[in-house]
Amino acid sequence: MQSTPMDLAITASNHNAYDADARSETRCRNESEKLPVELLIKIFSYASGLSGGYNMDVESASYYVSKLHTVAQVCRRWLDIIKGAPELWTLVTDRDPANATLALDKSGLHSFSLALTSTPLNTPLYDKVLGHSRRWRRADIRVVPGDEKALRRLEEISTPLLQHLQLECPRWGRNSALSVDLFRDHPPKLASLALINITIHPWNSPIFGSHLHTLKLTRIYTSGPTRENLYGILLACPALAHLELINVAFSGEAGDWRPQIPSLQLPLLHTLRLRPSSPFDALDVARMAEIPRCRYYYVSNGPENPHSIVLTAVALQVQKPLEACIASGRSLDVQIDGYWICLFCRDKSPSSSFNLKLGKISSYEQVFDWINTILLVPRPPRSPIPVSIHLEYPRNRGPPPSPSDLFRISNVWSLTISDNFGYTHTLVEALSGRSDLGNGSDGWPWPRLQRVAIKAFHGPSTALLYMIKARMEAALHKEGTRCIGGIAKLDRFHVEAGVFTSEEFEAIRGVLGDAAIVKPANS
Repeated sequence: MQSTPMDLAITASNHNAYDADARSETRCRNESEKLPVELLIKIFSYASGLSGGYNMDVESASYYVSKLHTVAQVCRRWLDIIKGAPELWTLVTDRDPANATLALDKSGLHSFSLALTSTPLNTPLYDKVLGHSRRWRRADIRVVPGDEKALRRLEEISTPLLQHLQLECPRWGRNSALSVDLFRDHPPKLASLALINITIHPWNSPIFGSHLHTLKLTRIYTSGPTRENLYGILLACPALAHLELINVAFSGEAGDWRPQIPSLQLPLLHTLRLRPSSPFDALDVARMAEIPRCRYYYVSNGPENPHSIVLTAVALQVQKPLEACIASGRSLDVQIDGYWICLFCRDKSPSSSFNLKLGKISSYEQVFDWINTILLVPRPPRSPIPVSIHLEYPRNRGPPPSPSDLFRISNVWSLTISDNFGYTHTLVEALSGRSDLGNGSDGWPWPRLQRVAIKAFHGPSTALLYMIKARMEAALHKEGTRCIGGIAKLDRFHVEAGVFTSEEFEAIRGVLGDAAIVKPANS
């Protein structure tokens, strides 16, 4: 078939455009190769995803080398840069000792991050990285059985650049913990320290210094610090911002020390996470660490202790900060899930709110009464603070709150329910119009409710449909918003997991209109 003049013109135009693009790419590539090496290294770091705190190792380098044709399309010099830039080779791991040795050599005099988590320490690689200890910037070391002697070699080295250290010992038994004295010359720049089933001897070590902003002690059941040791540690760390004590057993008895030691002032502390070995430890630690600006507060007593004592610790230490948060018009998040209580006071938010996420807990009545106490705090403006509730109950996690307990919380505007064993059905039955459940004029317990989201509903769809029809059958429009039954301005009703037939779905859409976001079963 003979090409028409128009076809030839289009083909010629396409070739010209392709040639122009090729010339443009070549010109850009040639220009890029004139850039200084330092700038090319920075460009490569961003282009390859290495700039976000991630460092080059041999495996990632070989990946980029294998993509030579792609790299060369941008800049032919990048391959040489990858091989010769020491600042790109600052991650040393024990995944492959030969590669780790190569990375040590290529990193030159630059500081590097060390991760020894897969192999025993008594290896030639460990000997070599100890010889480069003055260049350590981060060190994550996991001890395996038989490494005790090798770990104690840390007492002999100097780490002037070290900023992060994590030492972990496998849990060989609840009554075992490895003790070590860290470093002959204590790292002056250490900002983060995590010890997992490893104790320090002595606990008044100078390693706890003024630069430390993160301290995590986990699973220390024996040879743990005394309360006086912990007080001294916190006193030596005025810049501490993040403190975690997870399953740490204090040595000795509390005795009469509490009235004698004044509370600490840690103005930068914003996260406090406690899972004490005894309920009284929570009180002791909470009293030590005054938290006038603490934004995150996690407390747990573990499965063997009731929530009441934990709530006592929370109430003693965070009641005033929470009241101040509410009074200032900021938003507050509370998560009570399993055996944890998490409190988060948002510094900035467009409008104040109280967001509550609940899992399985012991005493719902006590928790809800405590929450209502916080909600009664006066705040600007004088209108009640809106409450958002998220209920999440995995299977085999114990009974959820009864609807009557749940309805103790007032001014709820948003409700989300996720469960795997039928609690949604129980709550739906309670919300189906019984006059003895609520405080609304028609028996609806939450007259300000605006949004409902139900996930994984495992009851009969007819029960949910009955609730919707019973509570929303008087649908009408008022001032541009939808008022449905006793629910003012409901703007969203969301049900997931396909619990409705198409007929039921259409019936709901007929009542709710665009407010219904419901997934039919056969969609």
